[in-house]
Amino acid sequence: MNFKDLLFTMCLLLLMSGCGPNKQLAQVATSSSKQMYQLIAHKKYGENAECFLNPNLSYVLCQKRNPDTQLIPNQLIEFFVYDIQKQKIIYEDKIANAEITWHNNTQLLITNQRGYITGPTDTGKWTYLFDLLTKKKITPGKTQ
Repeated sequence: MNFKDLLFTMCLLLLMSGCGPNKQLAQVATSSSKQMYQLIAHKKYGENAECFLNPNLSYVLCQKRNPDTQLIPNQLIEFFVYDIQKQKIIYEDKIANAEITWHNNTQLLITNQRGYITGPTDTGKWTYLFDLLTKKKITPGKTQ
């Protein structure tokens, strides 16, 4: 083996060994982020905490799971959104008679149930989007 082959082999080994720990560090960072938002959710909501990742895995919606909302009118749904990269809560709220889900990577779809029905075709439900970047409600046809 000449000097060039030896140098090439050493560089290749160095590159290969350098890639391994980075994957492990990324897995540890992801794991610690998961543990962090789950810890916060369990601290806030106890055993009734549920967490849902957004489509691109950058934010987590954590909310208090309520046993049966049909039995308790005007029940508050408590929730927060956790930024995985920044490792902090970026939005938190409580909404009565609502269901909160992901609409896309940065918007929540919030479906409310009114307490009264006005007609046979009225379901009593109304929805809006909440944009996490602008911190504004978006209703069909207008921005608030």
